[in-house]
Amino acid sequence: MRKRLKRFDVQAARDAEALRRLKVQKVLSGEELSRLHMTRLARIARNGVDETLWRRLESCRGAECPHVVCSAACVFGERKELNRVVRQARRLLKNSPEPLHFVTVIDPTYFLEPGRLSELSVKGLFQSLRRRLRAAPGNWKAARVVGALDIAYDRDADGREWWAPHLHLAIAVDADAKEVRRVLKPRRPAPPDMVGRKFRPVKVKRVTSLANAIAYSLKSTVDGREAIWDRRGNKDRRPFKVPEAAQLEHDLWMLGMRPRDRSFLGGMMVSKGGVVPRRRP
Repeated sequence: MRKRLKRFDVQAARDAEALRRLKVQKVLSGEELSRLHMTRLARIARNGVDETLWRRLESCRGAECPHVVCSAACVFGERKELNRVVRQARRLLKNSPEPLHFVTVIDPTYFLEPGRLSELSVKGLFQSLRRRLRAAPGNWKAARVVGALDIAYDRDADGREWWAPHLHLAIAVDADAKEVRRVLKPRRPAPPDMVGRKFRPVKVKRVTSLANAIAYSLKSTVDGREAIWDRRGNKDRRPFKVPEAAQLEHDLWMLGMRPRDRSFLGGMMVSKGGVVPRRRP
C-alpha cells in the first residue's frame, strides 16, 4: 500500500521559519517555491524534453518527497536540503572562535560556452579546492568551510556570452584576508581568452550576518550579469534576463544532480544527525 503523504513537509517549514527569524534574505515561501517549480516544468515541457527525464517532478508539491531519490531540479527538495545545511552549519561556525570570512572564488578555467554546461565537473572543481585547503598552513586544520557552487550567465560588452561557475564560501579560520586570498587562489593559469582581463580570482569580505552569508553561498538560482561601462569608463555589471535556452540548459544540468551536490563542506560533514564537525577537509 502506498504511503499517504502529508500536506506539507513540517521540517522544511520549520527550517524556513528559523531562517526568517535570523533575518536571512530571500527565504522563499511555499507559494514562491511552487511558482518557481511550475515555471521550470513548463519551460522543460514546451521545449520538448523527453518526459521520462522529468515527468516525475510533477508530483512534487512541497510535501514529503514521493520519490526514493530526489533531484536538484526539484525546487522544493533542493531548498529543503540546503536550508537545513544553512541552519546546522551556522551553529558550528557561530561557536567557532576563529575569524569569519565571506569568500568568492572565481576560476576562469571552468568557464564554459553556452551549450556546454553539462561538461562542468562539480567534483573536479571541489577536488581542486580541497587540494588547496590540504596544502594550506597548519592553522587551517581547524578551519570550517560551508558554501556552494554558484552558476552565473555572463554577457560581455562585446556581446559574448558564457557560463561563469564560481564558489561562494563562509569560512571560519585563524587567518587574515590576505592569507585567505593566497590559500584559495586557483593554481592553474587563466585560459587564453581571459588573459589581460581584469578580475580578482578571490574576493574576501567580513561576515556581518553569518546566517545570511551561508544562505547566500547556497542560493540556487542562475543570475544573468551583463557588462556595462559607467560614466568614468569603469566596467561594471548589471542584471539581465537569462535567455530561455540558457535557462533550459541550467534546468537540465540541475536535473542530473541531487539536492546537495552543489554544496561544499570543509571541516564538517553531513551525518544522520545533521552537519557535524570533521577533521581537516
